[in-house]
Amino acid sequence: MTITVLLIAFAIIALFLVTFWSARGRRLGSDEVELTRQIRPVDLEAFRNLTDPTEEQFLREHLSEREFRTIQRERLRAAVEYVGGVSHNAGILLRLAQAARQSPDLKVAEAGQQLLDDALRLRLNSILVGIKLRVELAMPGRAFQPSGIVDRYQQVTELAVRLGRMQYPDRGGLLSKAL
Repeated sequence: MTITVLLIAFAIIALFLVTFWSARGRRLGSDEVELTRQIRPVDLEAFRNLTDPTEEQFLREHLSEREFRTIQRERLRAAVEYVGGVSHNAGILLRLAQAARQSPDLKVAEAGQQLLDDALRLRLNSILVGIKLRVELAMPGRAFQPSGIVDRYQQVTELAVRLGRMQYPDRGGLLSKAL
């Protein structure tokens, strides 16, 4: 019961933060070139490694308890940084999607709506995962894996790249290079 109440409270706080950050993100330009300058690089392979339960189990089995705790804290801090990058980039993709929704080209507008929906879910999910990772950092020993955020981020960025190519065919894959 307590966990349910906490999760609901976290969800409400996260929704507030997403709304706040999305409103703050409106100051960003909607041009692809401007947006790509603001993208934070996220190394998906390194992030995948940090969130892999088999990697954690391997470290647990091959390190002393003290060494494992030290390494695990560093891994969690790195995961928090990656999740922060994912959240930041999702906010930028929200801005790109909002601009695409205004396009007179129906395919671009539909792709913009899909990106908007997916990026908003990713942003909310990344905020929640960031909170959970920070809780795990504060209270070690709780096994938490940010399930699916790496794959979801990859899917959303692929959608954004397709949208960018639809909107700006002359610039090719500027967005793909940044993401």
